[in-house]
Amino acid sequence: MPSRAGGRAPHPVTRGPGRAEGGAPASAQGRLKVFIGAAPGVGKTFAMLQEAHLLASKGRDVAIAWVQTYGRPLTEEAAGELERIPPQRVRYRGMEVDEMDLDAALERHPEVALVDELANTNVPGVRHAKRGEDVEELRRAGIEVWTTVNIQHIESLRDVVERVTGVAVRETVPDAVVDAADELTLADMTPEALRKRMRHGNVYPPERIEASLNSFFREGNLAALRELAIWYVVQHRSRSEGAAPEEPVGDRVLIITACGSAAPGLVRRGARMGRRLRAPVTVLAVHERPPVEEEVAPVRTLAADLGLEFDLRVTSQPSSLILQVADELGATDLVVAAESPARGRGLGRELVAALLRNLGERHLHVIGRRLGTGSRPADDGRPDPALLLAGLGSGAVRGGLRLYLGYAPGVGKTTRLLEEALRRQRRGAEVAVASPGALAPRPTVRYLLEQLNVVPSLATGAIDVEGLLRRNPKVVCVDDLGVRDLQSKRTRYQQIRRLLSAGISVVATVSVIDLPGFESARERLAPFRGDEAGARAPVPPWVLDSADEIELVDLPPTELRERIRSGWLTDAERLAEALQAFSEPLLEELRSAALRRVAAHTEARRQQYLPADSGHGLSPVEERIMVALRPGRLDQAAQLLRAGQRAARREDATLVVISVVAPSMSTAESGQLERLGELTARHGVRLVPVPRDGGLASTLLRWGRDHRVTAIFMPAPMPRRRLPWEKPVALDVIERAEEVDIHILGERALPKPAGLSAASRGRR
Repeated sequence: MPSRAGGRAPHPVTRGPGRAEGGAPASAQGRLKVFIGAAPGVGKTFAMLQEAHLLASKGRDVAIAWVQTYGRPLTEEAAGELERIPPQRVRYRGMEVDEMDLDAALERHPEVALVDELANTNVPGVRHAKRGEDVEELRRAGIEVWTTVNIQHIESLRDVVERVTGVAVRETVPDAVVDAADELTLADMTPEALRKRMRHGNVYPPERIEASLNSFFREGNLAALRELAIWYVVQHRSRSEGAAPEEPVGDRVLIITACGSAAPGLVRRGARMGRRLRAPVTVLAVHERPPVEEEVAPVRTLAADLGLEFDLRVTSQPSSLILQVADELGATDLVVAAESPARGRGLGRELVAALLRNLGERHLHVIGRRLGTGSRPADDGRPDPALLLAGLGSGAVRGGLRLYLGYAPGVGKTTRLLEEALRRQRRGAEVAVASPGALAPRPTVRYLLEQLNVVPSLATGAIDVEGLLRRNPKVVCVDDLGVRDLQSKRTRYQQIRRLLSAGISVVATVSVIDLPGFESARERLAPFRGDEAGARAPVPPWVLDSADEIELVDLPPTELRERIRSGWLTDAERLAEALQAFSEPLLEELRSAALRRVAAHTEARRQQYLPADSGHGLSPVEERIMVALRPGRLDQAAQLLRAGQRAARREDATLVVISVVAPSMSTAESGQLERLGELTARHGVRLVPVPRDGGLASTLLRWGRDHRVTAIFMPAPMPRRRLPWEKPVALDVIERAEEVDIHILGERALPKPAGLSAASRGRR
């Protein structure tokens, strides 16, 4: 075994639970918990270490196999007295560097091993090239592993991240590793808060701060990465629920590409589609001449990393070959890149036209965006987002509003609020804490309150606004904005408006169950919040909309239920009642709602980081699917609508349904549109009539661009005789689309109209 180095003596070898004689694992594969964040510095490692302390305090056997603190004092402090398995010393390029000692961790065999930086590439000379492989070996030995990763290091999202940030991603982890996680916890932090942390020197050394703030850590970049992280957690939750796929088993994805600069982006998009369909994926690289190995190797390696099959073919008749391979594999979904002369990508318009003519029961997915792998310049001429935000107001002094959003009681939003108060106080800000009364009994909360300036609430439960105004602190912390003054009936969210108007910043907490639409959940969980009748009011949406920052306090529902079992919210007599009220399905629903609320707020803020006269907005991170229906074919419309709804559910996307109509309609056409509207209403969707302006394709694309649509669902063109200059609408849309994906659904989803021969069918 390589020599070890470290300040602590090696821990004596012990046999962890479930450990058989001779050191062989007797248990099944260990669980995997991943703390995921938008960027370095958001607090993934800190959150992991804090949770590990709680676990160790309950008697669990926890050890740090590897943690990278980067000299950050708070992270060093969070590691505290947790046992550290000493690293091994490896000689690399004339120096000795520390690496995780995998053999020592396996020998020590704790119940839970903490392994920081899942995407890390190990120094040559250790057993595995990647940290993810170390994690897999620990899990195979029956050890539960907690680890951390940033969203930019997920392999299938690499092209999206590079396009959004303009920064090349050098280290990635295969999606399969993160997909296998039993729990995914979001370490959330707003872009503004992360940039403040950086300016305070809590992330990078002073000489790196300004350069980082002006490149990767721009607020627009951080907002986009944060959205990606949020939606990844939402989709992971959907995938891990274990529900059977809605569509028949047997789907298979075939990615059709030529090896080159656009191929990796297309492969990643196809891989993500395969995961959502729960379908195997094959990459078919088609060339008319044998390509050089330097072009093929990156695509082949990427396919292997993503767990995809790879097939290289050389042919002078690509369309015939592709259809032959599709038939041999039983491919149900074909994925190609949109042809773009400006970018010089794609296999050719003729190929797409040939695939449309011979689509049959397959679906064709033409990817028109997020395929670039090159980085844009670090300085693209945009003003600094901080300067933009400073000029957004009317000129009046207004305090900032920062909210901590929790999805249910017990997730820890009050603790996060008070920790933030203490951080600001230690940096020299005058901080006052209002309304702490109901939550003081918890030991952690009591400990934090003892170090802060507390302004007691009035006898009626109201915030002492007048007293706070007299003190005029820089920051006021208010817990639980939904609480109502029993005398005046005014709520805390109404009271803080005076503080904000006076230029005092407010940091507060809000629970999802206090938002409109969650009345039944609020009533169900009320007994465990100590709510009196009339003591709480719903928090209107404008409160969240007016917040400068919203930060999610995330906790997997399984862990919240474990907290309840340990007496976090109630005593032993009411434990069974509490566990029934805090059911896992309800908590999953509330957590999903919290994630979506934060994502929507982040997207709205992100759009403000560009000047109003820039002429364009930022591409949305959230998928926005448009289904285009045609009146008169209700059977076809119903099938297409269901396909769009399934895709929206799989991708947690917003769905809009439109129908292009003539400026003036006949009575028959009006009746058809009315019946189409009734059909969509039965599916719970509102139909949007779009007046035709010019050609059908240009109308569809113009409306989609104006409403920031990311994907359009259309039926495959029906075979019929066409004049030489005519082309199917679907092909016209594909050829015109630049920044939108076009999904053409074949006969598998769209039935043939009764009574029409193939030669006489009308076209879409």
